[in-house]
Amino acid sequence: MSTRGSTAGAPGRIESRGRIESPVQIDSIAVLGYEACSEQDTITPLEIFKGTAMVTSGQIAPWQREAADRELDVRLVALEPGVIKMQMGTNVVADAVLGDDDLYDILYIPGGVGSGALLTDDRVHKLIRRHHEAGRIIAANCSGVGVVARSGIVNDETLTCVAAVARGLREDGFNVPVARRMWIGDTASRLWTFTGSYGVNGGAVAMVAHYFGREVGTIVSMMFDTIGGIGDVIFEETGPEFYQHPELEESFQDFFQPMLYPPRDDAAQA
Repeated sequence: MSTRGSTAGAPGRIESRGRIESPVQIDSIAVLGYEACSEQDTITPLEIFKGTAMVTSGQIAPWQREAADRELDVRLVALEPGVIKMQMGTNVVADAVLGDDDLYDILYIPGGVGSGALLTDDRVHKLIRRHHEAGRIIAANCSGVGVVARSGIVNDETLTCVAAVARGLREDGFNVPVARRMWIGDTASRLWTFTGSYGVNGGAVAMVAHYFGREVGTIVSMMFDTIGGIGDVIFEETGPEFYQHPELEESFQDFFQPMLYPPRDDAAQA
């Protein structure tokens, strides 16, 4: 059912001179679901991307967009068939099981308490490398950033992540500034990283605005109330700076790092 609206007097309509243009056309997005992935880290970007698909196809249209309607394939994907039990006990079934040759334009790796196990899962590392080598875009949030970092595709790019794994990534030589950002898009390296659950909404919408243009980004940001919360920064490749709480961060790192991002030697023996 279409929710297309009238173009007359459309509030907040974005004129063409204000649109962001990306040289990359995105036709498909995959969000990886896995055992003990975070509900919020996984479902929030999935819903935002599926909402984007409804905008690009014309199902949601508060005004007549300038661009022609087109389909966007957005899926929750899994490494194997069956139910995915998420970290808080929610059970979901993926839209698709990944084949050895499947490629999506954006591959998104969410965080969750199960991310530590992914550090030893070569299927995930091969999946990430296959997409990156094929010129596709890799995105990750929270502790999923550690999975991407350990896959071997990260060099000196600036990353962001949840505070609980930031110290471990720094110890491994990855570039995670102490003043973390809500998201960082390194478009040259085709790599986007987000902080924990608080940054997932803003980061996903910023990706949408970058790759689908300012007009789509504006509609999606209104759908999910993102622009009302953080404003026009959603049209930038780097998100707002987070507050620093050194003592609290250290306590959480001591508790969560062994679970979410164990040292390489421990991961190799797991």
